[in-house]
Amino acid sequence: MSFSSPVSALRPLARELAPVQPRGSVRLLTPLLAVAVGAALLVLVSLHAHDFLAALDRALRANWELAAAGVLFEAASLAGYVALMHRVIAPASSELRFNDSYDITLAGTAATRLLPTAGLGGAAVTVWALRARGVPRREIAERLIAFLLLLYGVYMAALFGAGAIVASDGHRLGFVGMALAAAIGVLALGLAFAPAGATALLPERVTAQLPVLRAAAARAWGELRRPHLALLGAVAWWGFDIGVLAVMLHAFGAHVALAPLVLAYFLGTMFNVLPLPGSLSGGLVGALLALGAPAAPAIAAVLSYRAVAVWLPALTGLASVGRLRSSVARWRVQVG
Repeated sequence: MSFSSPVSALRPLARELAPVQPRGSVRLLTPLLAVAVGAALLVLVSLHAHDFLAALDRALRANWELAAAGVLFEAASLAGYVALMHRVIAPASSELRFNDSYDITLAGTAATRLLPTAGLGGAAVTVWALRARGVPRREIAERLIAFLLLLYGVYMAALFGAGAIVASDGHRLGFVGMALAAAIGVLALGLAFAPAGATALLPERVTAQLPVLRAAAARAWGELRRPHLALLGAVAWWGFDIGVLAVMLHAFGAHVALAPLVLAYFLGTMFNVLPLPGSLSGGLVGALLALGAPAAPAIAAVLSYRAVAVWLPALTGLASVGRLRSSVARWRVQVG
């Protein structure tokens, strides 16, 4: 299969998701960012060529169970995401089965990884599928935001906790993680629960969306008040994905303690909001280096991690794209 084949397979879906495609300066910025990150990684590899080759040799000689463990961890991560999504979003339509949630998740992963949608591919696929089932836009927005609040609540809690542990050892990056997590958390909670008078100074475009955000926060809080095993899917999504990175670092001979690893992971994944197909590895490499990981093994491990955690789900998601497009066509006929 050529590299263009997966993208070609997604072209029909890309046309249907056209409203979420970045435009103008963002689209122009994408290749420049990709070249800059690629050049930075190339410089790092060239400066540590001997160590990089030694790390590759170590990984090739390592036990193949490590690669299998990475694949299993990524499968567990995706399973957690599907379970949480099915719990929070699928009740919008009694016709949505667990298999449909699986296809929406994997097709969304493929769209996010292989199309320049600035990280919105998964959300766009979810909206597209639920609209075909006849779910009102307001309910879609509320359920999707509630899902994201639960998912990223774990993200911010882990970022703050790992940052606190690293900061206690005197590393400034720990304080950065704590500050980011606290600022984003306070902003989200403030918008969701602040009284109407406190938001009077916000732009009208923002205040117009606050009722949806508040309803979504109420849905998320309702899920937490009635705990269900599926809510652990948020922990599984992040935790097992970090496990993939940990396995790859071990395979390449880089030893990173748990708290710095978690902090580097969450700081690095913040770069996923940039519209770069395949996500941005440079942020994760930079965070690992800043926290003391050796350069060559860290680069090799991150590239291998991306191969498992990004491209494997994206390529397997192509089958879900085909099934989901067929399902959407059938649902549209049923809804009329």
